Amino acid sequence: MTPFAMYLDEINLECEEKRAHAGLTRRVAEIGLLSRSPVGDLNTTDPLNILSLPALLLDLDGCVVESNTAAGALFDNDIRVRQRRLFIRDLEARNKLRIYVDQFEYATPRFAPSIEPIIVPRQDKLPVLVRIWPIDSGARWPSSDVRALLTLSSLGPRPGPPAALLAKIFSLTPSEAKLAAIIARGVGPDTAAIELNISRETARNQLKSIFAKTGTHRQGELVALLLQV
Repeated sequence: MTPFAMYLDEINLECEEKRAHAGLTRRVAEIGLLSRSPVGDLNTTDPLNILSLPALLLDLDGCVVESNTAAGALFDNDIRVRQRRLFIRDLEARNKLRIYVDQFEYATPRFAPSIEPIIVPRQDKLPVLVRIWPIDSGARWPSSDVRALLTLSSLGPRPGPPAALLAKIFSLTPSEAKLAAIIARGVGPDTAAIELNISRETARNQLKSIFAKTGTHRQGELVALLLQV
């Protein structure tokens, strides 16, 4: 068992997907607007750094055109750029990426993104989810050879939004706000109860109140809402 195995029961992939899409929707739209600007007006890494999460660009041949600072901080022996290509140690994940890259040369300008993220296992950490966002060749950002934006999401515990801010926005009590801030990390109510030193019953009752005040019904829905803060 790895040192991170204890978190596997707490990580809800649905929550993680909602978390990623909540954070990316606005950022990808901004990149789309930037991609319509003249090439000479853009520095390649500036739009990538707008994402505030690991990202890189692939060209027609599947080579890495550019990666941002956040990607450099995430790279390790299991996933990294090597000889201008995204190297993935896990064979299954590497083959999935290769299959998608092979479409670049023959695909129409508006071929669809991958439906599911590529799950990249790591030896001593939780997996990384690689999402592929096609770039219309007509956008010419940063050149007409660029075919896809890849975003990398590292699974694992993350800080939630400030409890004080959640209390003001959703009229939560201080105790409810503290619980909501922990839930926003994708943590289950039972684990949150241990962290807050309260009973499971208290945590679940507070969660019901949070659902009512935020107009949500499931934890994944609640996480997606809280992360917009």
